[in-house]
Amino acid sequence: MSKRCPECHRVNEDSRIFCTYCGATLDAHLRLIQDLEKQKELSKTPEPAKQRGDVNFYVSRSAPQKEKKSAAPWIILGLIVAAAAVWFFLH
Repeated sequence: MSKRCPECHRVNEDSRIFCTYCGATLDAHLRLIQDLEKQKELSKTPEPAKQRGDVNFYVSRSAPQKEKKSAAPWIILGLIVAAAAVWFFLH
């Protein structure tokens, strides 16, 4: 007697646990266990997004803005260099 795959309906050898053609489980007990595990995974309630830190896909977010640095240090440095150059040429 040979085993018939419940998914693709092809005939497999009796010694097979998985279908040679599609890979489905041939053993009824293993199929039951796999179905129960799938149901258990589906029944788990996910944690709220705030606790997990997940991104809310319904809210569009732009890339984080880089902090713009002030130009004041460069202006002060330029004024100091200009003042030093003026002092050097006048003396």
